[in-house]
Amino acid sequence: MNNIIVPDANVFLEMVYGRSLQSIARQLITDAIVREIQLVAPSLFLDEITEVLCGNLDDLEEVRQHLFYLEQLVSKKVLLIAVPSVAIRMKAIEIARTGNPKSGYPELSDALYHALAIINGGVFVTNDSKYIAKVKKFGRVAKLADYQKVFEQTENGPDKVMK
Repeated sequence: MNNIIVPDANVFLEMVYGRSLQSIARQLITDAIVREIQLVAPSLFLDEITEVLCGNLDDLEEVRQHLFYLEQLVSKKVLLIAVPSVAIRMKAIEIARTGNPKSGYPELSDALYHALAIINGGVFVTNDSKYIAKVKKFGRVAKLADYQKVFEQTENGPDKVMK
């Protein structure tokens, strides 16, 4: 069974802002700690979260606490931060160039997360349904609400994940 999950920044932000899927986001992180699921994110992950916190939280101590929590996850190797390789970047470009003028094109930043998952045999978990609709042909992508199903499907073969 594959155990690599690439969480979108919006997964972490579910917890920060107490959104509707915060309990699932917390469970994903708990599972990463307890069940040894490996969370991997591109280096962009930290910058995106910092940018959102900077623009939306006035309390600098609260910002510091959230960033420190992420730093702890990284130091405990629950979350690995990866600098995307050329192979990952090229796959991201391929993904970002799919779509059409009517429905739009996937964002390159989201495609970097997705490409990281594809290249490493993992699954990109996001809360962005529009992105998923645009890229479902690539597989290896799941809604945060459905992340538990990822593990059932990986037992049936890594190439069948969330297609």
